[in-house]
Amino acid sequence: MDVTLPKLGNDVREAEIDSWLVAAGDRVTSGMAILQVTTPKLVMEIEAPCDGVLAECLVEPGDIVEVGQALGRIDAA
Repeated sequence: MDVTLPKLGNDVREAEIDSWLVAAGDRVTSGMAILQVTTPKLVMEIEAPCDGVLAECLVEPGDIVEVGQALGRIDAA
């Protein structure tokens, strides 16, 4: 399952990746903070949408990403 950048507000269309809070290969649980992003107005943690293993990080710290963009992938097996 893809981890995507959620809608962050009416005027916010992109965010900068600050850091991954877990590494590829780590087990995650639904609702667990796995990534931190920054917008001009806030710093936000992105949560895992399901239980599983973070299989792949698709973005790196410093990258600018758009709402809806895939940030990583979780194997829910």
